[in-house]
Amino acid sequence: MKFRKPKLGLGVRLALISVLIILAILTIDGVSRVFVPEPDVILMEREWLADTIGDTQALLEGAQPEQRTKLLAGLPSRNILAFSLDDAPNVRWRHGASDSDTQVAALRDALRQRLRPDTEFIVAIKDFGGNFDYALTSIAVVTTKLPVRATSSTGTDNDTLLVTPNLDIHLQLADGTWLTVSQSSDDSVGLRLARNLAAPVFSILFILLISYWGAHRLLRPLQQLSVAAEKMGRERNVTLIPEMKIPEYKTIADSFNDMQLRLKRFVDDRTQMLAAISHDLGSPLTRLRLLAEELDDPRQRDQVLSDVAEMQMMIQSSLLFARDDAQQEGYVTVDIASLVISLCDNASDAGQVAIYRGADHASLRCRPTAIRRAVNNLIDNGCKYGGKVTVTLHDEADALVIAIADIGPGIAPGDIETAFKPFQRLESSRNRATGGTGLGLTIARDIVHGHGGSLTLRNNEGAPGLTATIRLPKPGP
Repeated sequence: MKFRKPKLGLGVRLALISVLIILAILTIDGVSRVFVPEPDVILMEREWLADTIGDTQALLEGAQPEQRTKLLAGLPSRNILAFSLDDAPNVRWRHGASDSDTQVAALRDALRQRLRPDTEFIVAIKDFGGNFDYALTSIAVVTTKLPVRATSSTGTDNDTLLVTPNLDIHLQLADGTWLTVSQSSDDSVGLRLARNLAAPVFSILFILLISYWGAHRLLRPLQQLSVAAEKMGRERNVTLIPEMKIPEYKTIADSFNDMQLRLKRFVDDRTQMLAAISHDLGSPLTRLRLLAEELDDPRQRDQVLSDVAEMQMMIQSSLLFARDDAQQEGYVTVDIASLVISLCDNASDAGQVAIYRGADHASLRCRPTAIRRAVNNLIDNGCKYGGKVTVTLHDEADALVIAIADIGPGIAPGDIETAFKPFQRLESSRNRATGGTGLGLTIARDIVHGHGGSLTLRNNEGAPGLTATIRLPKPGP
């Protein structure tokens, strides 16, 4: 029994991508904790801190100024506290109103009891946000007694902790020099700063990569659907979408494939019916022609023969149109400029006036015979009804534009769309006396539309004549 791999729906895939993103963020955060050490937590008893600072003050005030630095380096508490001497206190922040006001006041009271009575001192702390993991420096924790049981990062069971990432105590010695006491710190501040910046950056990059990969995987079937729809509209060929793995997309693809097949079958049936009707009309018209030749009245005979000839021409055009549509010529890359130049040369050789202006070379993937027929129909119409045509080719970034301008009487604006209808010939100079079946513009526009382009007619501004413009889009990359 062959095991079939289950197909995951769109909702499940989106959920898996979300889980993958969460796991990636947790992994990056965990890896950063492994390689970057967490900050030290320095636990100090309040009385010990006050005694140590008081003893240090007495030691420094009893020594010569040049000996003070050496004395500070030899203090037994130098691994826990950092000491520095300055001419003025460098107060980076001052304690503000917070939940630790009681602990700060208690620390000030303890210092007053141990320092020289007239000592001026400043207790400066930075409020702590409660997250040890992202602190850059060591964490100072001052408590009333040891041992103590902490229930959170900012307090204990009786709220006797003062927790801060920056504890600075500035006091003035007798000679005016200021002593600054703070908790010691290790050499990993730069690493922690880099960790705090790199972790979110890598998380964002990883999220972007996963999101791009997920979007690409989810949108690729829609791109296939878009390409198939565009190809069907351009080439009128059925482009079946392969079976998709996502059930929701598979339903859409199957429906689209069925629609393509139904549309193709409908168009083929209509085309074959048109060809059959046109072919079957040939025999009755031949009999009418034979009967018309036996008429005694020359005027009636000529009129009937003219109508029969016109009907035969219309039938031949319909058969040609149906045959070309059924054959579906293949797409190849051709030089449109050379093709248009050759059509202008053929018109000139036939005694017509057709002038070409434009690029010498402009390649496009198309059905060359069909494009030749469409452009030739427009050149022939322009020469027939306008006397002279000027063909201009513009090679734009996304399309080739062919403009065929004549100097004839033009078309009334309200009749422009009517001119594209099958077997429609307008009055004035564009009437039955000039010949034609009324299928030239219809066939030309059908061919251009089959290439995904457009064919428009407009009267020339400020001058007599009509301009037919073909726009053929270039295939995407």
